[in-house]
Amino acid sequence: MDNPTRAPTLRFGPDRRLTALWAVLAAVAVAVLSGDSPGRILASIAAALLAGYVITDLVFWPRLVASGSGLKIRTPGVRATVPWADVDAIRVDERTHLGLMSRTLEIDAGALLVVFSRRTLGEAPSTVAELLEAFRARR
Repeated sequence: MDNPTRAPTLRFGPDRRLTALWAVLAAVAVAVLSGDSPGRILASIAAALLAGYVITDLVFWPRLVASGSGLKIRTPGVRATVPWADVDAIRVDERTHLGLMSRTLEIDAGALLVVFSRRTLGEAPSTVAELLEAFRARR
């Protein structure tokens, strides 16, 4: 029986270990809800925020998929399939504000500009940009 060859794909999404940690912290925040009134409010906000991160990370995983035909993007704000021919630029944006360095991956595809952080990719934006450019060059 022949074994069909599969085209290579790359998948990038939030680190599942971090998502699991946030789920545990959300559960801990819910367990703390039995304290005083101001503490209850603060714990409720923390639990809701952490649960939101967990749900978003699970529903929109992977955030970015690269294949020979192009990119599939799944974020809370954008769901798109972009052929390589439509990708104008893949770049890493570095900014420093108040002494803190921020690096994001920007994918520019005509009217579509999608920005990914390290957290949403699960990898350093510079590493992802290099891998995407290698895929793009194979085309």
